[in-house]
Amino acid sequence: MINKKNSHYTQSELKTAYQIVQTDLFNSLLKVKDGQSLRLGSLGKLTKSERKQRCGWDGQNYVYCKLNFKPFSKLKQALNEQIVKKYKLR
Repeated sequence: MINKKNSHYTQSELKTAYQIVQTDLFNSLLKVKDGQSLRLGSLGKLTKSERKQRCGWDGQNYVYCKLNFKPFSKLKQALNEQIVKKYKLR
């Protein structure tokens, strides 16, 4: 998240940066093969897998891609601290 007080970026520049990141992530996910993972820096990894499922209504087989995100410990810890703070646990 960008600190607005110290930020020197215009909304247009931020929008362009987000579009570049989204396009890169989209293209990277398309290149990942079944069962492979895409590491997102120190945040975690996305694992892509193809699934086949038979529909009970028409008996057809359908194939789709599933993305599973596994956060790394630093992100897990930060998210847990956020929950603790929000609900004033401990």
